[in-house]
Amino acid sequence: NHSTRPLHLKYCASAFGLVLGLLAAGRAHAQPAAAVVPLCVTEFPPYVSADLPDGGSLTAMARRAFAAAGLKVQVLRTPWVRAFALAKSGECLLLSLWRNEERDALFSYSLPVARMQLGLFVRADAKDAPLPADARIAFQRGSYLPPALTEGRYRLNEIIDPRPGAEMLQIGRVDAVFSERASFEYQLAQRPELAAAVRWQAPALEIKTTHMAILKTHPQASTWLELMNREIQ
Repeated sequence: NHSTRPLHLKYCASAFGLVLGLLAAGRAHAQPAAAVVPLCVTEFPPYVSADLPDGGSLTAMARRAFAAAGLKVQVLRTPWVRAFALAKSGECLLLSLWRNEERDALFSYSLPVARMQLGLFVRADAKDAPLPADARIAFQRGSYLPPALTEGRYRLNEIIDPRPGAEMLQIGRVDAVFSERASFEYQLAQRPELAAAVRWQAPALEIKTTHMAILKTHPQASTWLELMNREIQ
């Protein structure tokens, strides 16, 4: 028995080393998939923008949330339609999404990442009173329009790009521009000559909370949402 003991210990050590090696290999194989978080974003300053530090306030929030768990965010900048399609197929998280019944069937959500005010910008010299029933209102193509606009008799003027909206307002081609408040004010800040001629008309027509969203069936859904919620709280 004494002569076989070293051999027995040798086999045990070899088996133990093999187990450790397999565990290490398993961790090494799994790590790349868990270490990177694909995040689909669409240009929407000041919330998301390639021109702003850390990619905008919401992008910075997401980076902090996942960095706390040692995860790196891979930002995928893409038009909205493609971003939504990628998120719907589980290929990325959506950084910012408004909820509705159809989307709720597909996605799980974080706590609100922002509270967005939707409403009207008017000329600075406009009376602080409701717009006439037949007012001309510009809005960006594809925008969500609240019932306050669609159920009235307003003359809605669709524009492809929101940037000319302030100019149209200044020269009197429209009576108001419908937009998300922070994003339009950001655009005005880049053009001081227009900023002085345009103002926000309170109160907001509607307030929307926006959320980070992930496909309900995504294997990392609960983990990633928990990390984001910790940062929000």
